[in-house]
Amino acid sequence: MAKNTNTAEALVGLVRQVTKTWATQRKAEERHASARLRRDDRMWRQRGYTFKEAADQVMAKAYAHASDNGKLPANARQIMYAARPSILEITGKDQMSDKYFTQQLLPDYIEDHYSECSNWDVVYDARGTFTEPHTNVEVGLGTIEVRDYLRGTHRGQTKRNVGGIEEDPQFPTLGPERFDIAIMSTKGVSVTAARRLLDRLDRSVDQILVLHDFDVSGFTICGTLARSSRRYHFTNQVEIIDIGLRLADVEAMNLQSEPVSDRADWRSRAITLRRHGATSEEIDFLQENRVELNAMSSRQFVDHLEAKFAEHGVTKVLPEKAILEGHARYLLEVLIANQELEKILPLVREQAAAQKLPADLRSLVAKQFEKTPAWAWDRAVVDLVKRLPPPKPRRKKTS
Repeated sequence: MAKNTNTAEALVGLVRQVTKTWATQRKAEERHASARLRRDDRMWRQRGYTFKEAADQVMAKAYAHASDNGKLPANARQIMYAARPSILEITGKDQMSDKYFTQQLLPDYIEDHYSECSNWDVVYDARGTFTEPHTNVEVGLGTIEVRDYLRGTHRGQTKRNVGGIEEDPQFPTLGPERFDIAIMSTKGVSVTAARRLLDRLDRSVDQILVLHDFDVSGFTICGTLARSSRRYHFTNQVEIIDIGLRLADVEAMNLQSEPVSDRADWRSRAITLRRHGATSEEIDFLQENRVELNAMSSRQFVDHLEAKFAEHGVTKVLPEKAILEGHARYLLEVLIANQELEKILPLVREQAAAQKLPADLRSLVAKQFEKTPAWAWDRAVVDLVKRLPPPKPRRKKTS
């Protein structure tokens, strides 16, 4: 009997020793969600190089390859494909997840080598969209798309509020133009580009309202949308207004709930919920149930939003008198100019037809492409016409 007991104890000790790293990792993940992304690095660590140590050796070369030596933006996944073979070779491992590389390993490297990476232009694919009311301008929430939008002129006084929703929006059912509200669909936890856009728009909009599922993910989406992270630090104090779903909304509309399939790590999830503003009653409910936005009918959806908009003073954009008068006078100028143009248009057309154009116009446009390859042909023609000698004025014949 003693021998069997000793054998059992030895087996238990062996199992504990083998699973010690895994147990430590799981406890870390319960305390910090980011530890899940570091699992690959910790679990693969043996006596050789870790992924992070290998990345220190190859990341700069991988970025140079992906970006044409810094001449072009480089997508995070392009850098991954350039770096991964060398990292696997150095560590002796067979695989490394793309999520771990793009969301953990690469950002860690950039943060640890700030001076080296300060001029790196690392971009991420778009996830979600931002849509202006009235203009039909839709912007993908990706690094380059948001950058181009913020450089442009699509930020006139057509919106005063931004409505955020975690999945594909049902706002067309409501008609966002009725409220002059721009719609941001993040399709999950917001990406860096979405946070940068909200940060830059903060001074030109009154409020940012967020609509989400009543579950752990929904609270996380709402709670992190305007919060600085290691990948993005807000320069403005962006305020987020949570417009549901909350437990009171669920009970008031008698919405159907569904059971939560994954109840693991509930302790850490409860901490997350509390950090993002959930009440004790909501935490108790969410331990076993969740409620989607789609549980609302279209009428309930519209009524819910209209009530929330009214509660938070969301109204149509109505500029100050000086802005209205300035725009009205500009429109009058355009109208008067068009009326005067109609009077002289026959003479203008005759004068333009008489102007001599270069015989080699097509070859000149082709040569312009060599100087400015990003130009379209019509822009090249504009540049050439500006360099022609001024047309001689022709007087209107008198009878």
